[in-house]
Amino acid sequence: MKKISILALFAALVAMNVQATDLFTEGKHVSWDEGGVQIAKEAFSEAQPGQKIAVTFTDASDGIEFKVLGDFHHLPGSREAAWINGNGTFEQFLTAKAVEDLQANGLEIIGANFFCAKVELLDGKTLKEGISVWTGFFWADEWSTLELYAEGYNYVDFAKVTALRIYSEANRSDFVINVKESWEESGHIADHNAMTAGEGYMELALTDELRTRLANAGHWMVQFNKETGEPFNVTDIVLVGDFSSAIGHTAVETKAVKTIENGQIVILKNGIRYNALGIQL
Repeated sequence: MKKISILALFAALVAMNVQATDLFTEGKHVSWDEGGVQIAKEAFSEAQPGQKIAVTFTDASDGIEFKVLGDFHHLPGSREAAWINGNGTFEQFLTAKAVEDLQANGLEIIGANFFCAKVELLDGKTLKEGISVWTGFFWADEWSTLELYAEGYNYVDFAKVTALRIYSEANRSDFVINVKESWEESGHIADHNAMTAGEGYMELALTDELRTRLANAGHWMVQFNKETGEPFNVTDIVLVGDFSSAIGHTAVETKAVKTIENGQIVILKNGIRYNALGIQL
């Protein structure tokens, strides 16, 4: 009998657990003139926060944008200046707010010039505790800037937010972080000197002034410089605070039941109704 190594068996089990859903397979050239790929809301009925949308593309020469059908606002948690080039796959991880918007309206994938070969919904990662503004993987090297649309945070009640956490795989804290809303001097909001190091993250404690600046910013520009150490991945930008009404903080853990009411996700748990972000309705 042919022997199967433990490593091969583990790899097979992992592969069996990966859930993949084809969202689009017809192929289409995407441009501002020709339009983008539109995917109806029904395709996202089983989507979960932490999953990722994988877009396989060829012949790209510009950027890619994810928009919500209806009023075409940017998908919460998506990146501004998300450049793609040549052939490859772009991964957009889903925050809770992104799932809520997709299940209510659907998705458009748009850009200036690329051929969209396939779009899939795949398993991704477990989100950090708190409200995820962005999650994914961003390579921080020399003065690398992660730009985030306001839709990632403009729905949040900042009065309940106590801190901004920036998670990475750096395994150190001796690197530069600048949080900005523009490149002008007046656009600087905070930097690493005002942050403290936690387990896998840098934390910016929020004052009333910082809450106002972050909440009202037209977009966030989170800049990194590796300094003398190795480059690293940034993985999550999260708001933490007093979200005692959130589902994860209920005293009795019972199974949640998800339904759609008037085009919005509603979760029933312990007799209480919540939206997709875990906020009590």
